[in-house]
Amino acid sequence: MKYADLHIHSSYSDGCLCPEEIVKMAKERGVKCISITDHDTIASQYIVKERKSELIVIPGIEFSTEYNDLEIHILGYRIDIENPKLSEAIYKLRDARIERAKDIINILKDKDIFIDIDDLIKDGDFSLGRGNIAKEMVKKGYVSNFKEAFTKYLMQGKIAYVQGKKQSYKEIIKLIEECGGIAVLAHPGKIYRSIEVEKIIKELKCYGLKGLEVYHPSHSKEQINYFYNLSKKYKLLITGGSDFHGVKNGDCSLGSQGISELLLDKIINIKQK
Repeated sequence: MKYADLHIHSSYSDGCLCPEEIVKMAKERGVKCISITDHDTIASQYIVKERKSELIVIPGIEFSTEYNDLEIHILGYRIDIENPKLSEAIYKLRDARIERAKDIINILKDKDIFIDIDDLIKDGDFSLGRGNIAKEMVKKGYVSNFKEAFTKYLMQGKIAYVQGKKQSYKEIIKLIEECGGIAVLAHPGKIYRSIEVEKIIKELKCYGLKGLEVYHPSHSKEQINYFYNLSKKYKLLITGGSDFHGVKNGDCSLGSQGISELLLDKIINIKQK
């Protein structure tokens, strides 16, 4: 197990486990530090304030942003979860996610797939996405599994795909900075047309990018080496995590990817402006 797993999703976005279950699992697996980085919400961050012996919990979030015509994800660490600007931005994103879900549900209705929006919304801070719709489709028997919901209906290019609202990467990096946080480019190996990654990193650093997610389950050994070297070249913090969403078929990836205590110390002790 890795010392720190800094990319985990809870049931407040598209994960399966609540924050308390994630904390329990991390302790059982010997992970010493975690960050729950739900999509566009900080609803799970109450767990940061609870006393957890032998486990460090760093506040986190993952934003979907646009870079020209590409989708890139920005992780925010050490954010002030009580910052009013952050709350305002999240509320706007929440409303946009709900409207997108309604559009998807209306398309599915024409295919005799009936999903009730009220069944999907848990509370005001809940981050509603395609994953929640997919789970409901499985629950109601319209598809046999999560993957089928996406491959038949919800993934890009399929009939029920609706483009989500994405913020400018400049705005999100600025927001993270204003909240006292550290902006990190998530899983750069998943960026479409990866040949542009170094160009993207170089430009994002000009706007305040502080780190690069080098260690991620989607990255090959060659990519890890490449992103590690880019981090050194551009003097960026090195982060990593399992991108854990939940337990499937008895398999658990929490803690399987992440960073060492030494790399974590650099994140914790970085001096902010």
